[in-house]
Amino acid sequence: MCSKYRHIILFPLIAAALFSLLMLPGCGKKEKETPLYEIIDGRIVYNDPSASGDEDVIFAGSPAMEGVGYTAEESGSMDFSAVNEGLAYSSDESYNSLSSDSSGKIDLLKLKLSGACAAVRDIYRAADKGSSLNVTLSSADIASMISACGTAGYPAADSRGDFNMQGYGLMHEFGQTLSLSNGDISETYFIVYPDGHLSGFMLSRESGIWHLYSASAAWNDDGTERIYSEGRYAVGEVRYTEKGWLIYSRDTSDFDENQKANTDSYVMVRVLPYDSEMRTLCKRYVEPVGYFENNLFTTDWNEGNMGPIDFNSLYAYVFGLYNGTDMLSSYNVRNYYKAVQGTKLYLIPEDIFENNTTVYFNIDRAALKNISDYSSQLGGYLFLGYNRDYYNVTPRTPFPEVVDYSYNSDGTITLTVDAVNNWYGTDRAFRHTLVVRPTDGVSFRYVSNTLQQDPNNIIPPMKLSEMLNVELTKTTFG
Repeated sequence: MCSKYRHIILFPLIAAALFSLLMLPGCGKKEKETPLYEIIDGRIVYNDPSASGDEDVIFAGSPAMEGVGYTAEESGSMDFSAVNEGLAYSSDESYNSLSSDSSGKIDLLKLKLSGACAAVRDIYRAADKGSSLNVTLSSADIASMISACGTAGYPAADSRGDFNMQGYGLMHEFGQTLSLSNGDISETYFIVYPDGHLSGFMLSRESGIWHLYSASAAWNDDGTERIYSEGRYAVGEVRYTEKGWLIYSRDTSDFDENQKANTDSYVMVRVLPYDSEMRTLCKRYVEPVGYFENNLFTTDWNEGNMGPIDFNSLYAYVFGLYNGTDMLSSYNVRNYYKAVQGTKLYLIPEDIFENNTTVYFNIDRAALKNISDYSSQLGGYLFLGYNRDYYNVTPRTPFPEVVDYSYNSDGTITLTVDAVNNWYGTDRAFRHTLVVRPTDGVSFRYVSNTLQQDPNNIIPPMKLSEMLNVELTKTTFG
């Protein structure tokens, strides 16, 4: 994906394992039970106590965790009623039901997570972590960690969606298998975060019921890892799309209204590789504007009719494109422009607004004034920046993904773009066709946009347009 998919980080749970060595009369200490799961010759194997013969190899991974294992007795003795930072976690099925799980899946997941950590340990240790307490690794180091995981047999992606999943074959096979039967099935993937921490997520269907097992690992100062959270969570549905998106829903039935309004119900993970040219085109032409509080890509317009475009709202992004900075918002606008007294509006001087906008749009200045909120008395365009106070819920905004493109003989580029929306769990909330024209090799102009009509389209609203109208009523300037 060209923008950052938002992978949901599940709430942490610290598990305290209670191990006991039982004494048998006349026999001294009891011999340690054969582990349910352990790594032998680089393979995670399941030792079925009721079976005879060789172990059942269920995963071929890194040999770095040789000899590590969890026994059935140890798994059954684990106490998962631990308290993390003073917060007791419910064992209710709709939230975290790890304490009632006897499958041993969390043990297997932790083994895999340890193996993934072993695969990237040297990379993390050698990475430049800077002097800040909040470590942020370079993109190159994150890419190397993902690649190392994939090579070792652990499907891995980054939390921001900047890189393709590595070692994705297992996950792709898992996705394709979902619709073939209702039998038991499970698979695991890993996420590498900007600070180098790793999380493992195992989706498992047992007797027709889906659960998500999760475990996360952080790095100690000496470069060794520690698993600091684990859990099992109810999952409503699991889907795999033609484009290679794994989509699953979390159960939020016991959330209060505020939690439901601010929590994405779906997790979306791109499994299949995203074409590098599509990614580049998306980052260059679509992602800098996106779909938040502007209608550039959600309305039909062309160079002969730009009336539908809300240029006052769009200026937040034109400003960022032109100056190579963050978008303009209510938090930084005061650093650049003057406020309109008695309102939350700011005034963008006429020459600045028009000079910046006409770089990216072939529009006459008089026409721009005519279709925008322009004040001849003040000599500028009125602007209202995004402010969190305007929302009582998290904005349910999709992100763009270019799915097709063509370089045209007239020098333009046609992009077919799907809006991916985590909130609704869809990799195509709507589709639009965008045409751009590169100009001097550095800049470009937007030429046209066409929204593909579909009764199932989910178009994001523009709350700022409503707020702008409210603020305009507070001033008599026209």
